Amino acid sequence: MLVLAVANAFAEGAWPEGDGWVALGSVGLRILTVALALASVRPWGRRLPGRLVLGGLWGSAAAQFVYPALELIVKLLILAGVPIALGKGISNMSATGWFNFAAVWVVFGVPALLFGLAAVSYQRRSAASSLFAWLGVLGGCAALLLIGVLIG
Repeated sequence: MLVLAVANAFAEGAWPEGDGWVALGSVGLRILTVALALASVRPWGRRLPGRLVLGGLWGSAAAQFVYPALELIVKLLILAGVPIALGKGISNMSATGWFNFAAVWVVFGVPALLFGLAAVSYQRRSAASSLFAWLGVLGGCAALLLIGVLIG
């Protein structure tokens, strides 16, 4: 359904602007990460290189964990009295800011945990080198940094 809506929008010349590209890219990344998770447990996933699946799982786990973890650090620093004014939601200490903080853990933290468990399970079942797990973590953090630069 989403694919049809996007295809229809493009067909009508309704190209995304600004944050629309970020949202479209986010949906694409989420679809890719779900495909990686499926590849780690479905028979068709055995056709993919194990190092790609392992690195992708660890990269997905890292990218989704780092974002809420950094927000936690900022909130703790603010509570400790360190003056931080980022002008972004991450430093919002109102009830709305705390609600959004909890939502970030649900939206990103829980999937990070699940991707981490999937990565550990896949690593035990595959012959992929641990080097690709570390490369996946670095790649996931780099991707998160790139997304932050694009949004900011």
